[in-house]
Amino acid sequence: MRGITILLLALFVYSKSLSAKNQVTCSLEALSYDQDINYSDVVNFINTEDLDLNKIGNPDLYVYAYKWLNTPYRYGGNSKSGIDCSRFVMKIYQEALGLDTKGTSSELYRQGFSIDKSQLQEGDLVFFKTRGSGISHVGIYLQDGKFVHSSTSKGVIVSSLDEAYWQRTYYKAARYFVANPFR
Repeated sequence: MRGITILLLALFVYSKSLSAKNQVTCSLEALSYDQDINYSDVVNFINTEDLDLNKIGNPDLYVYAYKWLNTPYRYGGNSKSGIDCSRFVMKIYQEALGLDTKGTSSELYRQGFSIDKSQLQEGDLVFFKTRGSGISHVGIYLQDGKFVHSSTSKGVIVSSLDEAYWQRTYYKAARYFVANPFR
């Protein structure tokens, strides 16, 4: 009897993880269609960046990040022809999360709730001091040390906090909302 109980519990847990994965997959597919983006391209993006589909709590974040991928960097830019880091964050927060944020990277930091790097969750903002003593760069945390941002040299890309440059320039993180409170 105990063996059957353990087997049933294992099947329940497995079915819950499949259900969550199917829900994320369906959300990604629906939003991709809505945004006129090929669903398989979004999935390839997720896989290429070594992101885990099972850890995605907000599929919108990934679809909109993909939509902006490779957009060139332009200081003060606010469109697909060029965008800077803080405006990229504002666009993604508005499009994917429905949140209105405004300001430079340092102003965005002051508006959020400061969190420790060990507490990073999907959708949190990561801040860097890339020049001088003040905050000069911002990105959106995805998962497993990866974040999406508008790089001055490569445009909108996904980078890792483990890269030497980002380790050296990392400053703080901030949260604006509770990421997927039902998870």
